[in-house]
Amino acid sequence: MLWVEKYRPKTIRDVVADKKVIEKVTTWAKNWEKGVLQKPLLFAGPPGTGKTSLALAIANTFGWEVVELNASDQRNWKIIHHIVGEGAFSETISDEGEFLSAKQGKMKLIILDEVDNIHKKEDMGGEGALIKLLRRKPRQPIILTANEPYNLSAELRNLCEMITFKRVDVRRMIAVLGKICAQEGIKADRKVLEAIARNAGGDLRAAINDLQAIAEGSKEIKIDDVVTAKRTQETDVFKVMQKIFKTTSSAVYSEAMLLDESPEDFISWIDENLPLEYGEEDLLKGYLILSRADIFLGRVRRRQFYRLWKYATYLMTAGVQQVKSEVRRGFTRYSRPSTWQMLARSRQRREKMKAILAKIGKYSHLSIKKASSEMFFYIKLLLTNAEIPVAASIAAFYDFSEEDIAFIAGEERAKEIMRYVKEHGLHRIEDESFLAAFEAEAAKEEKEEELIGIEEGEEKEEIKEDLKKRKRKTKGKEVTLDFFS
Repeated sequence: MLWVEKYRPKTIRDVVADKKVIEKVTTWAKNWEKGVLQKPLLFAGPPGTGKTSLALAIANTFGWEVVELNASDQRNWKIIHHIVGEGAFSETISDEGEFLSAKQGKMKLIILDEVDNIHKKEDMGGEGALIKLLRRKPRQPIILTANEPYNLSAELRNLCEMITFKRVDVRRMIAVLGKICAQEGIKADRKVLEAIARNAGGDLRAAINDLQAIAEGSKEIKIDDVVTAKRTQETDVFKVMQKIFKTTSSAVYSEAMLLDESPEDFISWIDENLPLEYGEEDLLKGYLILSRADIFLGRVRRRQFYRLWKYATYLMTAGVQQVKSEVRRGFTRYSRPSTWQMLARSRQRREKMKAILAKIGKYSHLSIKKASSEMFFYIKLLLTNAEIPVAASIAAFYDFSEEDIAFIAGEERAKEIMRYVKEHGLHRIEDESFLAAFEAEAAKEEKEEELIGIEEGEEKEEIKEDLKKRKRKTKGKEVTLDFFS
């Protein structure tokens, strides 16, 4: 199991945050307990500063149910209206999937993670629906989180009470890392913990991930083991390409591994921009190296042997970098890969990757983008190299199938891990029963729309309204959690 989940704060007193923040949030929650309606809270601050952890800790401390929508979920106007709207104006749900009134149920905390990312295409109308709901003064506690709160509309911000989270200071990080080492039976010098904390740039989640990666398979870590370069928070494709074409920096390979782009996509970027930087002879050498990288990628596609990704990445970065005889000075405007190049890559592979990242995002309370940039590397590292019991616990926690694990760590490793999972009966324990109601409702709506067979117009709206009236008299029979996948 990943330590960021294993050691996620259980109660408010466990959360690493400013004392004033804790006091303000605790008072807010106590007022709800007394029946005094409060404005929704907007937790604002950089990644890894404890926003989601504090929200979940509040619910755990006061025994509230949790309804959570994070950025890996679709959050358009329909979903916001159905899930958040129903949840905000009732109190809880029954085992049959019906919302109950305040007299029948208990308090429920609604968490909307990363609302500053709600503008994406699939979330069309989500912010507008949210504003309309908040204007009605919800009867249940709501917490929104955002990395960039000023990307939100002024009206949405004004409907909430904003609480600012600062980057976690080194001293507090060292204390948290020290406690984890003590729990795991790992001996670590203070200088080691300080180096990890400073490298994390105020991101506690990143620091814990780095600690686990360094400590894997060892009971003692020394300063020499801390080989993680200073975390590049702003690493992107263009910066990595600049290092390939304009420098001889040996860090280019490790920085490429931090990109959101997979090797299959990144090779298209190199292919597109190589002629802009290299002269005739260097261009030929560069394409020869790039073709070898593509051979490795072909083997990955055919054999599902994903360990070859690192060889392909090394060739397309350090390999292409080292063949140049001279550096072309001045600024170069790099281009995105041609559409035909990107379409030539396997759509199925990208869909598989997206599905895996959605699972990671769902269970780690992260967006798909953050699951890719902040968690996937560590999960891949541990599934590939950790002892089988550790890898199996991670696979079970994220509900990975054998196919998922094979995609990340290779077929042979996947078989070993799944054999252990089955032999020891490992499985993900779901206690979020409230999700069942939403899935049941969504499934019924889908089926009804299929039966109606009408795409647009007032007739469809009239029929749907009639169905909604009839639905109130029925109860859901079978529910799953796939609605949030």
